[in-house]
Amino acid sequence: MEAVCKEIAKETIKFGPGDEEKWRLLFEPLITTGPANITVHRDQRYGPASRNLLDVFVPPFPDPHKPVLLYIHGGGFTSGDKAWSPIVYSNVGFHFASRGIVTVVANHQLVPDVVYPGGAEDIQLIREWIYSDIADEKFGRGSPEKVVLFGHSSGGAHIAMNLYAAGDPERPQRQALHPPVAGVIYLDCPFWMDTRKPGRQFSLGAYFGSFADEVWYPKGPLGLFERLPDHSPVLDSRKLPVFLGTVEWEVPETSEATMRFFNAYRKRSRPEGTLPLMRVFPGHNHLSCVLSVGTEDGSVSGPLEEFVLNCCRGEE
Repeated sequence: MEAVCKEIAKETIKFGPGDEEKWRLLFEPLITTGPANITVHRDQRYGPASRNLLDVFVPPFPDPHKPVLLYIHGGGFTSGDKAWSPIVYSNVGFHFASRGIVTVVANHQLVPDVVYPGGAEDIQLIREWIYSDIADEKFGRGSPEKVVLFGHSSGGAHIAMNLYAAGDPERPQRQALHPPVAGVIYLDCPFWMDTRKPGRQFSLGAYFGSFADEVWYPKGPLGLFERLPDHSPVLDSRKLPVFLGTVEWEVPETSEATMRFFNAYRKRSRPEGTLPLMRVFPGHNHLSCVLSVGTEDGSVSGPLEEFVLNCCRGEE
């Protein structure tokens, strides 16, 4: 682990196309093999699209009403998979399931095969699947009332565009917190995106129809949040606790996005001025924070587990 930490510190905020594989290969030997007593149900279908599949990691404990964690991978809208490799992102599922949390690791549709708000609608379908199926004994008797959403990078953006859908009057208006959500974790989430970057121009243009700020921004995570009705329940920190995570060596674009959301949240939250629970994870970069889950480094997974359990205790 020490050698990997030194490499992270050497590279600091450098993170470009193709670097993902480098970090995955460095971390995989450090990830603990999935415990044999964790049952995994792979490729459960939650919707009609080819990528509408999820995996469920079931804790080895008989008690009912277990907390549930939904993990959504990143990939800049264009890439990523719940099974990036046989180890990643099963590391997330195995780790939290070993802590007594039913963990769902899901795929979503990718650009160019999906347009706005398709990613957010995938999140809605997953939430509905959890609500209808997760209490089944097969899936560990999880509680549909104790569900925490966890999105890394663009996975967090899709979660935000689902929860904040009421900010777009052209989208179907639903109850934002039904199916129930006990809390949300945004880790390295691009609430705002820098359209000067060619990669962003492609992904935003393909997903939103244009990378012009006046087109994509109102439909993006931060724009939707800013346009939420004042009475929206997702603005109430007592109804939807928010964990806002970032890392010591975050890419500048996502650092800027995190702070913009932090400031937008404190201006709109209830009770007035409430801050999200914010955590900067030292010694990590944009990807290492998730890859560290299931290794001897519990600096990220520990606080996330604590947040999940605290949110779900409130649903007893």
